[in-house]
Amino acid sequence: MRIKHISLALLAIAFAVLPLPGTTVLSQTPSDAPQTVTLSARKKVDGVDNYTQAAFSFKYGVNGDAALAVTRNNWDLLFGNSTMPDAFDVTIVTDDCSRIKDLGAFNWSDDFKISALPAYTEPTSEPSVKAIVGHMYLVHTKDRDNDHYALFRVEALDPGARVTISWKFIPTVVSAG
Repeated sequence: MRIKHISLALLAIAFAVLPLPGTTVLSQTPSDAPQTVTLSARKKVDGVDNYTQAAFSFKYGVNGDAALAVTRNNWDLLFGNSTMPDAFDVTIVTDDCSRIKDLGAFNWSDDFKISALPAYTEPTSEPSVKAIVGHMYLVHTKDRDNDHYALFRVEALDPGARVTISWKFIPTVVSAG
């Protein structure tokens, strides 16, 4: 019983201090400046699908055809694939339990709290979320291969064409169980 209380306390502390200083993930630490990437809206032109240009892996910090060797086509975020114009999706693979939440308008320098965003317990199609310039988003990627968080902010949007985001990877620090 005492171990359960300690585990719950550690979990609460971990989410209270996300991201933890000194945590290194693929040469990015939570104290580092956010990285940026531009994603193309997903389109098929003359039979060519730009899927890998519309998808992104926060875990590896990559997108594009060359990234397939690393991601094995298991992405965290997809832009422009919804019936909702200029929207993000996180339901990408068949066993996806991922979630996304629009936190509202924030800058990276702002003081804001991040609450846990529990993944679905069963594969579920998460609704698309509209891309809004200046808004910060929390993603909890969860499938059989991944369980991590990322924060990203929409820096620029060319409607129907592309979005530029700044982002930080936040590893899952403590797992309950």
